[in-house]
Amino acid sequence: MSHAFPPPTPLRCQPWPPIRRIGLGLLLGGTLSACAGVSGTAALPGSADELAPALQPQTAWTPLFNGTDLSGWTSWLPSRGAGNDPEGVFKVQSGELRVLDVAPAAGEREFGYLLTDQRYTNYRLRLQYRWDQQKFAPRVADARDSGVLYHVTGPNRIWPASAEFQILEGGTGDLWQLSGTNLTATVRDPGAKELQYDPFGQPVTTSNGADSYRRMVRADSVQELPDWNTLELVVSGDEATQIVNGQLAAQATHLRAPDGSALTAGRLALQAEGAAVSYRDIELRPLAYLTPPPDAQVLLGGSSTAQGVNSNWQDRRGGDVRWPVQDGALTVQPSGNPQDTNDIRTRGSFGDFRLHLEFRVPASRAGLAEQDRGNSGVYLQGRYEVQILDSFGAKLEGQNDLGAVYGQHDASSNAALPSGTWQSYDIDFRAARWENGQKTGDARATVYLNGEKVQDDVALSASTLLGDPEADSPGPIVLQDHGSKVSFRNVWVLPETDLPSPPPTAP
Repeated sequence: MSHAFPPPTPLRCQPWPPIRRIGLGLLLGGTLSACAGVSGTAALPGSADELAPALQPQTAWTPLFNGTDLSGWTSWLPSRGAGNDPEGVFKVQSGELRVLDVAPAAGEREFGYLLTDQRYTNYRLRLQYRWDQQKFAPRVADARDSGVLYHVTGPNRIWPASAEFQILEGGTGDLWQLSGTNLTATVRDPGAKELQYDPFGQPVTTSNGADSYRRMVRADSVQELPDWNTLELVVSGDEATQIVNGQLAAQATHLRAPDGSALTAGRLALQAEGAAVSYRDIELRPLAYLTPPPDAQVLLGGSSTAQGVNSNWQDRRGGDVRWPVQDGALTVQPSGNPQDTNDIRTRGSFGDFRLHLEFRVPASRAGLAEQDRGNSGVYLQGRYEVQILDSFGAKLEGQNDLGAVYGQHDASSNAALPSGTWQSYDIDFRAARWENGQKTGDARATVYLNGEKVQDDVALSASTLLGDPEADSPGPIVLQDHGSKVSFRNVWVLPETDLPSPPPTAP
């Protein structure tokens, strides 16, 4: 979209259990298949009410484009409608999806798009694009322009009701609100006609009327490449994060359809908008937002209130939790005193367990010390910290980044998402084994971060820094106050899961 044309593994855990039959509202709002080796499941159509698939903590990238044909996609052109593209505006060549690789013609070239047949929710979309040579009227003199539309809803039209991840020479990463959609974001100047995304800016909620269009310009730091560029889109409920070549370009919350309803699901589309462009490696990965199985103990749910939080959690002295809770999310209230932190811990204690939690770290300004960037942690049995930190794009070292067991094991890969995005941990924990007061086996853990295994049956040889001493007893789950306003939601535990015995600790 452009101003130039005005709108017309060793720890062999038992399989994660299936979940109960759930309604459409929950499925669209927070559930997408996370089964390993299975593609991200489409959001169900409005009339459907089907069994949700089994959810696993390990997810996988699955192609949306097979490199051979356009299976799973349907073209739309104003003059021809859906599925009628005899000229090959959209075609496959040499394993790439070519758009507008067609012969020049007199007159203006109509705009259109290639649309997925299915709707999606709670996913990561990744693709690469490269500009080709040809440009067509009415955009011959303009910068090359295309885009990825998401949350496409309503009838087909040149710019359907949706949000657009702009692909534009000099502007890839801009976020367009199309045909009356709206959003909330932090921007440099809320009063400007054309907003610019700034993670440290002021919040603004747009109020675009029906059939109107508005752009939010990308962050200043984004750089495009002359050949293939990599885009990633993270869609989490009614929130979206746009990433260009590993750099955060734009972020929005409270995406709204023209009728004011929350935009949480929809189709994806690739635009034909006057410039030839090629795509490859188009793939989708579900976010691992796992629904609690029937026998899980829910420690923090979507309907949790302050009273409910205090029934499951306490502060470090045994008193009520002093963290605010809103819409089921609990946010760290820093004490401001590193010697007297405002950690919280479960009222119950656990031995072996599986733990799921989702968390969101706040934005961190450049130049901050690493450990001041969205720092928190989850302590298993109050003894062993799995680190929470803003580590997006960072080099992993020092055993203290996101996914690390603090001071003992670096994550095997950097699976971090940008700050401001809801991320997930799934942890299989086996407590240390004891006999006659002597430890005979180290505690062990397998950790999945955002659907990727980053710790594989690692031994926890001792308590981590600030953890409680090891002992032959169960312990609480602790959420750490390390001075950052990290938020948590959807926290649940399966206690006493039947995990296999590890090898004994060497004498």
